[in-house]
Amino acid sequence: MSEEFNVLTVCTGNLCRSILAELVLAQRFSDVREIRVQSAGTRAALGHRTPEEVWEVAGFMGVIEERAERARQVDEDLLGAADLVLTMTREQRREVVELNPRIVRRTFTIRELSGLAAVTRDEDIVNEGAVPTADRAARLRAAVEAAGRRRSRRRNLTLPAHDDVVDPYGCSRDIYALSALQLAPAVEGVSVLFQRALNLGEGE
Repeated sequence: MSEEFNVLTVCTGNLCRSILAELVLAQRFSDVREIRVQSAGTRAALGHRTPEEVWEVAGFMGVIEERAERARQVDEDLLGAADLVLTMTREQRREVVELNPRIVRRTFTIRELSGLAAVTRDEDIVNEGAVPTADRAARLRAAVEAAGRRRSRRRNLTLPAHDDVVDPYGCSRDIYALSALQLAPAVEGVSVLFQRALNLGEGE
């Protein structure tokens, strides 16, 4: 199995939400060579530029360095290569799973996974194979598997709409702010799950 842990963030146009999630996660784990983060869109706005508001929000979310971003269309191969697919809405999750059904167990909305991470114990991650002797990528995959096993319990407690991040494209700065307020804690929740999995091997 690959020593890389590939994360794919997905929104509609690949201009706003998935770009932000990609940038923040990539910067957060820039010192972890195993983690590779990419983004794509279910209906990618090819040839369009990332809105200036996205870079403003990225700065507020701690992204230090801007880089040229080009929208990319999600496809079956891109999905198949991902160890974790993070969509921004339940509808996008449905679309990508229809495109590649094999990814169903490792595909979540980003807010869904953040919520699942909060109720996933270190013991659960270890039970999925994240023993201290496992490599980093294996521990991260185990964390995803462990979180996924909590899905049924969380669905009984959460309104479905709470799993979506609003699309700000073409909207006012207020909507960009609302989208960021939904996205930022979700990215943080996912980051904490990653870090917990990585920490399971420290000091061994």
